[in-house]
Amino acid sequence: MKTTVKKTFLDICKEEEWLNEQGESGLMLIGYSNGNYEFEDVSPAKYQYKIDIPNYRGNKKKEYLNFLEQSGITIVAEYAGRVYMRKNKANGPLELYTDSNEINKQVRKKFSMFISIGVSQFAFGIMLLISMLKYIKEKNAPFWITAIFGSCFVICGIVFFIMGILKQRKNTIKKEKVDIFEE
Repeated sequence: MKTTVKKTFLDICKEEEWLNEQGESGLMLIGYSNGNYEFEDVSPAKYQYKIDIPNYRGNKKKEYLNFLEQSGITIVAEYAGRVYMRKNKANGPLELYTDSNEINKQVRKKFSMFISIGVSQFAFGIMLLISMLKYIKEKNAPFWITAIFGSCFVICGIVFFIMGILKQRKNTIKKEKVDIFEE
């Protein structure tokens, strides 16, 4: 039986967690587009899901996705630069990256959206505040509306930027300090 779920996520890690919860309950993701997840109930089978943001474009990306298919990973969908993958749990764990540097690159890519949203909102808020001070001479309704919206954009921009930095720090793998003089 097919089920469609409409849900949106800002955090790709939370989206991946949610997909894995669905996979644990026997739902197989068969399609995704614009926040619409299409599942098929295939219990008792259980699936694992990963969302990858590959570094490749064009033929290199096709080769990469073909390599994943050959290694037993099904490419469910591609959307907005992300690749949605699934693998049956009975066939082993779904691990794409084992090197800590590659894992950290993926984490930075996953949370760079927060940083870019923060920077753009901050810049837009500053532009509103500058235009307010430059062009609106009287302190009537347009002045206060622009002041409120400009301030909100600046605050939201700062919040998104900080969230992006904190999420990147939280999810990156720390390099272990190795003392070469240890005995």
